[in-house]
Amino acid sequence: MCPHPADLIAADGMPLVRPYVVEWERERDERDRRRVQRERRRAAVLATLGQDYVPWEAAA
Repeated sequence: MCPHPADLIAADGMPLVRPYVVEWERERDERDRRRVQRERRRAAVLATLGQDYVPWEAAA
C-alpha cells in the first residue's frame, strides 16, 4: 500500500508516515495472519479426517 500524499510528513528531508496509517497496516497484517492460521488449522483437521480443504476463494 502506498500512503496517500496527505499522510506523508516531510521531516529533515525524509518522508514520515502518519501514525494512524502505520497502525492500520499493523491491524490489517494481524487480521491476515489470523485468517491464514485459521485456514491452516481447518486444513489440518480436515486432513486428519481424510478430506481435502478447498478455501472458499478457490471454490468460486
